[in-house]
Amino acid sequence: MSAFKLYTLKQKLWAIVAASLVTRVIMFFVLPNTPSSWAPDEGTYASLAKWISESKPAKDFPSFGEEVYLSSRSVIIPASTLIKFGMNELDAVRGTSSIYGFLALCLLAYLCSKLQSSNVSGVGKDKKLEGLVVTLLLVYAFLPSHFVWSNLGLRESPNEFWLIMAFIGVFLLYKEGQSKKPLFAVSVFISIICTFSSRPQVGWVLVATLLVYSLYRIKTKLTCLLITSIFTGLFVGNLATTSFAYTYTDVYVAKGNAGASKLCDGSKAMVEYAGKTYSCVKVKTIVERERSLNLAKAPIDEFELLPDRQSINAVGAGSKIEPLRCPFKESSTMGKYGCLAFRAPYMTLTFLFRPLPFIDTTSQSSTFAAVENTLWILMFILIFYRVSNVKRIPFFKELAPSMTFFLLYAVGAGSYEGNMGTAFRHKSLILWVPLLLLFALFWHKESQAKESGGIILRKARFN
Repeated sequence: MSAFKLYTLKQKLWAIVAASLVTRVIMFFVLPNTPSSWAPDEGTYASLAKWISESKPAKDFPSFGEEVYLSSRSVIIPASTLIKFGMNELDAVRGTSSIYGFLALCLLAYLCSKLQSSNVSGVGKDKKLEGLVVTLLLVYAFLPSHFVWSNLGLRESPNEFWLIMAFIGVFLLYKEGQSKKPLFAVSVFISIICTFSSRPQVGWVLVATLLVYSLYRIKTKLTCLLITSIFTGLFVGNLATTSFAYTYTDVYVAKGNAGASKLCDGSKAMVEYAGKTYSCVKVKTIVERERSLNLAKAPIDEFELLPDRQSINAVGAGSKIEPLRCPFKESSTMGKYGCLAFRAPYMTLTFLFRPLPFIDTTSQSSTFAAVENTLWILMFILIFYRVSNVKRIPFFKELAPSMTFFLLYAVGAGSYEGNMGTAFRHKSLILWVPLLLLFALFWHKESQAKESGGIILRKARFN
């Protein structure tokens, strides 16, 4: 039995990864063969994946057209490949999502191992501390909402995976002793593109986050490499997910006389030319497409549409989010921006911590969300308590990109979300950030204490 004992932190973390794999396989076969009532969108993604697997044009997909395909290709392309190998379309999108969720857990376990080995050296093991780290990864792996969303055929799992991949790429790019720096820059580039292809709005937040972080590290030579990756990833990612505007032009010719064809514009069935009458015949239709957005204007458009999208998302919702009454007139551009800023604190807190138990619960799913939000509240209380004790955030350089993303995403999503049900699902995208912060705060405390003890002991022996 001793062969199955877990001695090191790394062994325990990867044991959780293995347990997650087994549980995901079981979950895959337990789920019903119809779209979940909690996530009916997976039925749409399943239909789209089947549509693409049959080589049908995305622009002809019923009701949604090309836009939904462009903004979800990280799920649709792998799922459509599985369908071609004979898998059911709903199983294909669920399997793709579950694989992404499993890989995201692997990345987080890897990152915890790297942070531990990079920042704690020459100190002994602490069972309580290792237990805390293992508990945090267990929470991430098996917290019901996060586990459920990552097993359903939705965009949350690929979105999360490519986000974590981008931040690990940045972490390894600046990590001392790591070779092949251009390879990590390429991973950031690819991650930005795939994030856009999972949810373009999140792609814009990721780009903004990395640009802010690059300014923080602007004096480092490697930052030039990072900035190059950011802008090339932004250009390709936006280009790949921007829909086209199509124009259709019918071409007519005059039957029997090429010279008379210039008079055939589709308005007349017959035309007169050189004293004779000719009939106009339609010979073809020219289809031209033109990008409906440009790179410079796209983020401004996304920002300005936030209030409208919030209102649309609230239509028919049982858990509608009521925005605060704004003291400014929203008819003007400045008034609209002023209202966004005025509502931001309230909307951000609503996104992060509501629905609340016994207050916002309107259904079984909202009760489920309210119970889990209690855990979010406890996590943040614990984070604020530890930060007030240590007076600074440990491992700040390593954690700065993910914390910046957390703040920008929470503010942006708070302004975008119109109902608490969808907000609860989208919040699963950032669960790993506060857990990683808790890991750093508690690990740092113990390592400092052990290092201080070792210094005192060495001084005593010297004297």
